[in-house]
Amino acid sequence: MEQTQHSPSRIDRMSRILAIHSRIVEADLDLAVFMQLVVDTLQEFTRARGAVVELVEIDEMVYRAASATIAEHVGLRLPRKGSFSGLCVEEAKVLRCDDAETDTRVDAEACRKVGVRSMICAPLFQEGSPIGVLKVMSSVANGFCDQDVYDLESMSAVLGAALGKQVAFNRLEKAERRLRASEARLSAILEHANDAVVSIDQNARIIQWNRAAEQLFGWRFDEAIGRDAIELLAPIHQRESTRRLLEESAHKPSISGINIRKEVCALHRTGSELTLECSLGVLQMEEWREFTAFLHDISARKQLEQALRDLAQTDALTGLANRRQFMDLLHLAIARSQRSKVQLALFYMDLNGFKLINDTLGHDVGDQALCEFAQRLTGCVRETDVIARLGGDEFTLLAEGIETREQAEALAHKIIATLQPSLQGTDIYLATSIGISLYDGSADADSYLRQADAAMFAAKRQTDGGSRLVFHPR
Repeated sequence: MEQTQHSPSRIDRMSRILAIHSRIVEADLDLAVFMQLVVDTLQEFTRARGAVVELVEIDEMVYRAASATIAEHVGLRLPRKGSFSGLCVEEAKVLRCDDAETDTRVDAEACRKVGVRSMICAPLFQEGSPIGVLKVMSSVANGFCDQDVYDLESMSAVLGAALGKQVAFNRLEKAERRLRASEARLSAILEHANDAVVSIDQNARIIQWNRAAEQLFGWRFDEAIGRDAIELLAPIHQRESTRRLLEESAHKPSISGINIRKEVCALHRTGSELTLECSLGVLQMEEWREFTAFLHDISARKQLEQALRDLAQTDALTGLANRRQFMDLLHLAIARSQRSKVQLALFYMDLNGFKLINDTLGHDVGDQALCEFAQRLTGCVRETDVIARLGGDEFTLLAEGIETREQAEALAHKIIATLQPSLQGTDIYLATSIGISLYDGSADADSYLRQADAAMFAAKRQTDGGSRLVFHPR
C-alpha cells in the first residue's frame, strides 16, 4: 500500500501507536476478547484487508483471532515448518512478503485459501521467547510499504508485550482453575472417603478433618479444626512420646513423601480406646511440614484376633488355660526354675465320680460340676498360680515357690476343703484325686507332667469316693 501525501506523519503515527498501546494494555478482558481487540486495531491502523494473531502450538501455527474479513478462518492450523509465520517465529524478526505467488518462503496454497497476496509478520515475545505472530494481510501484491513494516514492528513491540502478558496470565488462570478443580475433586474424595483423614501441621494443630473422622472419633469438624491432635486423640500415656516423635519429624532434614504404616491407639470422644490402622504421609511445604493420617478402625478385627487367640489357648467351658497354653507356661516355669532355682509344685487332679454324674444326671449337670470345680479351685490359689483344664475332668495347678511337701500338702487340703459345700441346687458333693510332684530340677515338661499324672492315678486307686492325694515319688 503506497503512502500518499495525505498519510499521517511519522509523529502522528507514533502518537496513534502509543494511544493504541494505552487502550489495549488497560483493557480488562479475557484472552479471546483481548486478541480480537488487537487484530481489529491492527487492521484499522494499517488499512490492511485483514489481520490475525497466530500462536505457536508445538509444531503448528494456529489462527487464534482474526479481523472480520477473515474471521471464518479462526482455528486454522498450519504446519510451523514451511509457513511464513513459522519462519517469523524461528528467526524472531519482522518479515515482509510482497507477493505470495513468487516468494518461496510462503505456503502459496494456504495463502490462496485465505485470499492473501502480500503480508507482514511480526513476532510476539513472552519473556524473550517468540510465542506467535501478529500478521496483517492484503489481497493484492505489494500491498505494504516500508512505513507499514516500521509501524507494525513498533505495534508488535507494544502490543506483543501486552498480548504476551495476557497469554501468560490466561495460561496461569487456566492452570489455577485446573488446580482449584483438582483440589475440589481431592477434597470431595477425602470428604467422602471410608477412612478417616486427619491432617496436622508440625505443631500438631488439626487442619483437615473429614466426615469419616467425625464418625470415627465423635468430634464435629468445627470442634476439631485448630485443636491439638495429640491432646484430643492420643491416650494420656502416649502423649509425651507422640509429641516427641512429632517434634523430631518436624526437624529432620528431608522426610517428604515418607509413608509410615502402623497400628496405633486413639481415643473416642467418650474416652473409649480405639485400635486403628494408620497410614501416615509427610508433605514438605515451603517453610513447614504437614502430616496426613489415613485411619481405619480395626478394633473389631483386633477383638476377633484376640478371641481366636483366647480360643486357641483357653478352655471354652471353664475359661481356664487349655492344655496347649498350660504346656507353654510349664516349659517357661521349668526354664526359670533351672535358671533361678525357683521351686515348683505341680498338682494333677480329676473329679471322682464324674462319669456317674454325666451318665445319671446328664451333661448339663456334668458341665456345671466342671465349672464349679474350676471356680472353687481359682478361689483358693494365688493369682500367680497357673490353673488349667487339660480335658474331660482333668485339671492341673502349677504353683511356684513351694519348696516342701508340707507346703504342697497344705495347699492340697485347702483345695479339698473348698469342695465341701454341695453343688448349688443339688445334693451332689464334689471330690478329687490329687497327684503332686515337686520339681527335682532334671525333668522336662512332658516328663514332669507324667510324674504328677501317675501320682493322681495312684490316689484314684486308693480312694473310696472321697478326696485323696498322693505325692510323686511316694
